[in-house]
Amino acid sequence: MEIKQMIYFKTIVEEGTISKAAKTLHMAQPPLSMQLKQLEEELGVTLIKRGHRKIELTQAGKVLYKRSLQMISLNEMTFHEIQDMQNEVLRIGITSSNSNILPSCLAQNQNLAHVSFRIYEGSTYEIIDLLMAHHIDLGIVRTPFDQSQLHCQAFLKDPMVAVGIPELLHSNMTHMSDYQNKPLIIHQRYLSLITDYCLNLHFHPYIKITCDDSRTSLQWAQAGLGIAIVPQNILTFYPDSKLNHVILEDEVLKTDLTLITRPHEVLNTSLQTLIELFANQQKG
Repeated sequence: MEIKQMIYFKTIVEEGTISKAAKTLHMAQPPLSMQLKQLEEELGVTLIKRGHRKIELTQAGKVLYKRSLQMISLNEMTFHEIQDMQNEVLRIGITSSNSNILPSCLAQNQNLAHVSFRIYEGSTYEIIDLLMAHHIDLGIVRTPFDQSQLHCQAFLKDPMVAVGIPELLHSNMTHMSDYQNKPLIIHQRYLSLITDYCLNLHFHPYIKITCDDSRTSLQWAQAGLGIAIVPQNILTFYPDSKLNHVILEDEVLKTDLTLITRPHEVLNTSLQTLIELFANQQKG
């Protein structure tokens, strides 16, 4: 299989019909249909069920679509990586909820003004995978995560905050013990951390909603469906929010923003400078 075939197949799936895909690819429909047929013959499977107004993937088609996304992404990363070898480029992976950390740090220092950046956003675990696959040079992630195979440097301790409408959340609710029987909205990553801590406090938390993004937690809290428990840094994205927020004083619930690199790897000067910027931010 060629990467060109993967791009053709991906476009067909995402456009829904071969005719629409052909227009997107700026090619005639018959050659595109022939490319699909050749791909199916090469693999020995049917990828798309015919006879429908909109294409329907077979099980094999679903697998190929998933893999094609990965292969196209890897191809693009490889292209950029080779280009970057000719220039001063740092590839940084960062979780979406912490994406404001990097520009605010760089804005205060001109030592890296000559450096270009490629930013990759994803979950903590996706960033770790990108790092270990050598697709990025540095990750900026949040605990908890398995640190055994990484070189880690914490640079900022971030407490959890409770966020909710005034009817549900009051300023004196500064400890997790104050949230017994309260409907909670929890990011899936912090579910075990919060649940285990509540059990240590001798109560079962009322987990109303779990989700995979702290920003989603705040949207549900805005609707009055519960109290979101999120890292404090996420609030910087919502300076005009009308929601109440209370910093939780429980030490156990504080998370560390952490720089991760591959262990035993010699870092270039620009990367060392960036890491020092974060270290100085911690001291400040």
